[in-house]
Amino acid sequence: MLQRVRRGPGGVHQHRAVEGAAKEQTWPSTWMVFGLFVLMFSFWWVGIRTLQEFAVLARWLALFCFVGNLLPYKRIGLGLGMERLEWFLFNLLAVGPFLFSGLLWLNMLVHGPERLRILRYDGTVRELRNYWSERGQLPPSFEEVPDPDRVRGLQYGERLLGTAKGMFGYEVVSTWERPDGWSD
Repeated sequence: MLQRVRRGPGGVHQHRAVEGAAKEQTWPSTWMVFGLFVLMFSFWWVGIRTLQEFAVLARWLALFCFVGNLLPYKRIGLGLGMERLEWFLFNLLAVGPFLFSGLLWLNMLVHGPERLRILRYDGTVRELRNYWSERGQLPPSFEEVPDPDRVRGLQYGERLLGTAKGMFGYEVVSTWERPDGWSD
């Protein structure tokens, strides 16, 4: 016959590990999922506008994903109430993607002087990046534009391309416009 287990004298469990179990936390896994979505969006939006090989960007991502594991687990990981595997995955899926995405956005938004060109290339930014990736250079431009006000009369099939050196030295596509408000 089953009996109910009673606490020992003084209302304490016989096995102290029962009382000392870590609470289940949901915030690390929430940040991990959010980090993956931020990474996908940033890579989709900013990664294709950064004129750098995807392999180089992947190496930077790998560095940022594992750099958090160099921090002392006993001091920081346990202080946050995480187990070792949870700490490793948190750095891999939350800290790394957030750092990488933030620096990728900084490189695109904080850039040097913009060089404007008019191209006869009617494609999307993704196609422009593929062209650059295959040939190692941007499509030939037929006119450098020092004054942005001169581009109001672009013809159909022409694009205004603006490139600049980003904050971390990587070339970015800062402007990609069609004539008279056409959009991709």
